[in-house]
Amino acid sequence: MNRFDTHHHLWSRAGIERGDYPWMPPDGPLPEEYLPDRLAPELSAAGVTGTIVVQAAPSVAETRWLLDLAANTGFMLGVTGWLPLDRPDALPELAADPYFLGVRPMLQDLPDDHWIGRPEVRDGLRALAEAGVRFEALTFTRHLPTLYAVLSELPELTVVLDHLSKPRYDWEADAEWRTWLRRLAELPNTWCKLSGLRTEVAADTPVERFVPYAAFAFETFGEDRVLFGSDWPVCRLRGEYGEIVRFTEQLVAAAGLGDTNGFWRANGERCYGVRVP
Repeated sequence: MNRFDTHHHLWSRAGIERGDYPWMPPDGPLPEEYLPDRLAPELSAAGVTGTIVVQAAPSVAETRWLLDLAANTGFMLGVTGWLPLDRPDALPELAADPYFLGVRPMLQDLPDDHWIGRPEVRDGLRALAEAGVRFEALTFTRHLPTLYAVLSELPELTVVLDHLSKPRYDWEADAEWRTWLRRLAELPNTWCKLSGLRTEVAADTPVERFVPYAAFAFETFGEDRVLFGSDWPVCRLRGEYGEIVRFTEQLVAAAGLGDTNGFWRANGERCYGVRVP
């Protein structure tokens, strides 16, 4: 089975030196250069033949750079980029590129938890829907009420929730998270990614801690709207690419997923409108 990684990042040493990634810890494995030739052998070893690269800097310049990389790299099938949704002047230019598939504002880093509900941002989301561009949400639980209110008015917009919207991985404390994910799952064009899970908790957290969350995702969204994402190289804070794949294999098996073809490939193909080679 050819696998589809719907969530990884790339960045250059020049971008790090420019300060493009203020969220990046100065120590550890992340402030290194991560380009396609470094990722390729990891993909090959894991049976991944197609990917979506996701923005890591809030700039149109990085998005253009990623689009250029995708056009010249065989395994990158698309780009989830960035543009200011309150002033999406660059949308026509970007949407003309066949590799431009989505937009991700970094909601978790914005000072206003309700930014997505501003009228001008709602207009930007409508523009995405009209252009056939997906919206990816990088959120915590506190963002979900406003996000739901906005998205319920835009049923034609395809939405992807990154990293399961980052619950606390404390089942009792995550009651509100479950409430809002259930409501978001009722929206027909909303998907979610099993990605970035391990970086939210201590390095020694056992896979059993995550099983109820994976099972909940498959139950609420259905087995046909949950996607695999490695979150490489951010995942290197907890494990190498192959380790994340093995962790995910254990997770979906323990969560009782039957037919895994959808999760590993077909769901992503439908969500992003691409074909994995």
